[in-house]
Amino acid sequence: MSENIQRLKGETIVFTGSRKPEEAVSRVEELGGKALYLPLIETSIRQSEIPSVEQYDWLIFTSATSAEAFCQLHVSTRAKIAAVGEKTAETLEQHGYQVDFIPSIYSADVFIKEFPAFAGSDVKCLFVKGTLAKSTIASMPLQIDEWTIYETSLKIGNAHTLMKMKELIVIFASPSAVSAYREAGGDWSGIRTAAIGHITENAIKQNGGRVDYRPKKYTYLEVINEIAKGSCKNDRIEF
Repeated sequence: MSENIQRLKGETIVFTGSRKPEEAVSRVEELGGKALYLPLIETSIRQSEIPSVEQYDWLIFTSATSAEAFCQLHVSTRAKIAAVGEKTAETLEQHGYQVDFIPSIYSADVFIKEFPAFAGSDVKCLFVKGTLAKSTIASMPLQIDEWTIYETSLKIGNAHTLMKMKELIVIFASPSAVSAYREAGGDWSGIRTAAIGHITENAIKQNGGRVDYRPKKYTYLEVINEIAKGSCKNDRIEF
């Protein structure tokens, strides 16, 4: 059966992250759905002194946003690089950096289990992060310094707009986006939710919601595939 079958016809899918995922948006439209971009968080590069990166053995990035901010500063380094997620690694590699480690699951809690054994104990690491990053990376039994490279703020106005809309599938890609939605008074009635990552899934559940779609691989394209499977009426259609 044609790959372009309208599996998402009649569906409206909302992307809420700080960066518009153009490839996933195009995929929704190819499958006959309507894609809306309504970011619930926004980021900006923090004006701070660049640390002496040459003293570190590893640079650690847990988001494409931190990777993009780092690349914009054109920092030269010989350190090895660890990245959580395909898009994070892709951003770095597009700017000429080599990524030496990616965890088997794109999540910080899996990263801290796998990275120490890979890197060894006698290494000095720099965690390049945003203001709302959790302490997960710093909890590793390694020498880890932190560089807050970007600011994250909640877009409550957009959250108010979203909470008034119904019959949607809303994709949450971070606990911060969930926080913005709930702070605006958004509830879970009249919408279906998709979560990228089990940390985001837990945030939705802890705020009284239910997760209808969560892909095994934590990417936007995979979550669109999961939504398409769930929205397809013909069980015999294969992906």
